[in-house]
Amino acid sequence: MADQNMIPAINAAGRFEAAAPFNQIVNESTYYTVEATRTIHEMEGAKLDVYSLVFAPVGVTAEDYPTVLKRAKDAGAIICALLDRNGAPVYVPTTYLTSFPLVDGVSYERMCMIADLGPVPPSMAQAMQQVLDHTKQYIKATLGIQSAVRLGTIPTVGYVSQDQADAYENTRKGEITDASNDVAKVRALTQQAANKDVYIAKLESDLIGTKTTLAETQTKLTATQAALASANEALVAAGLPPIPVP
Repeated sequence: MADQNMIPAINAAGRFEAAAPFNQIVNESTYYTVEATRTIHEMEGAKLDVYSLVFAPVGVTAEDYPTVLKRAKDAGAIICALLDRNGAPVYVPTTYLTSFPLVDGVSYERMCMIADLGPVPPSMAQAMQQVLDHTKQYIKATLGIQSAVRLGTIPTVGYVSQDQADAYENTRKGEITDASNDVAKVRALTQQAANKDVYIAKLESDLIGTKTTLAETQTKLTATQAALASANEALVAAGLPPIPVP
């Protein structure tokens, strides 16, 4: 039996663990939902066969049943009906449950992504490694999950003629539209953006330099115009023709 009598809530769903002998019918890797909970007295009052439903499936003999039943009643056991995803029920006394999910808990499942590539020549192993690296990086970038991506084979070996193999390889290579990976593309685009930033900075610097040159030229032109005006005044005062100003 478990160390304490834990009673899960109705509709609690996820992974359950049970002490022996109920660990024979409660699979720790199976997703269960609590369908109902009943006391042993309620089940007996409803004329349900408690022995056949609860204790016989885990190997309790008819001779031992009265002792086991009394122990469960004394411990305040509640019979918990767990349904797997196929709707198949198992009945477990709560005094044998060692772990169960909270009703407001969050369910997690272990998921895998599997890509069946079909029969390919072993020489593609090196190219596949690049795909594995790309896939791992892509999963981290898009899902935020550090994954383990591995290459495996299904023990099925097929042989084709050289002509068929050549035709297959030509067709396969013709379908390749991206010889790089997203990480490499991002790196290239980042470098392109950096190069453009350098070019823009140079243009801005050249523009500032041009503005400075224009300002200096304008200052010199203004000074020259003032000097010509003063010279023309002197020439006119002397009765001489002024210098033409364009």
